[in-house]
Amino acid sequence: MLNREMIVCVPGPWENRSDFARRVFALEPSGRYTFAGGVLADVQHQDQIQVEFLGQHPRMAEAFEAATRGDLPFDVASAIAKHRSSIYLRFPSNVVEERLRILKFTELAKRLGGIALKLESCGVGHWWDRWFQLLASKNEFDWYCAVVMLLAGDDRYYSCGMHHFGLADSTVEKRMVIRQAANLINKFNYWRIINHRTVRSSEILRLDESGARFRLLWEPDRLNPEGDLFHNPYGIWLLRED
Repeated sequence: MLNREMIVCVPGPWENRSDFARRVFALEPSGRYTFAGGVLADVQHQDQIQVEFLGQHPRMAEAFEAATRGDLPFDVASAIAKHRSSIYLRFPSNVVEERLRILKFTELAKRLGGIALKLESCGVGHWWDRWFQLLASKNEFDWYCAVVMLLAGDDRYYSCGMHHFGLADSTVEKRMVIRQAANLINKFNYWRIINHRTVRSSEILRLDESGARFRLLWEPDRLNPEGDLFHNPYGIWLLRED
């Protein structure tokens, strides 16, 4: 089954579900937003998403430190450590088609007291200023940076989150220097986002003027097991220097 959801975790100050609902109903303009039965609705535009309400998590601050690579501003990290609960916002996974709705409902989560956000479907986290700067941009590479994380396994570097574009992720073997590996993965992923060209297994590709050629080998995503939120049902491309 394809992973068709983008799941956004937002920690906040809400004492319980009722407190969260009260804040939704109190937002101006009066009556525009409602929350009931796990549905957060924009009544004016007849738009809604599923929202799961969860309690306080003892490792939330640690999770955000990892998700932001330790780059979290001190005041945001401190607020996350003191969070009382969290909400999970659920969207269809295609960020290009859903971008404006994601912006609207995450901005609503911020207005309701949300502290920051973390994408459970790829592991990347943001404080609000950076999130809106990236996702509100007109540049597709900024959208990519908003929803794709680069990770390291035992013997590979790889991306996680390209399923948000309906595309396979990418991986290179750890024989490559980490900065070079990150640059190559980012270039290849971005190239596929903006070019919409069919890529075939065993194809040889040059991505820059360096002359380096890479053979593309498609394989199922074995780095993240099926059923895991990180799993990419579109598979993963291994870039091997030819």
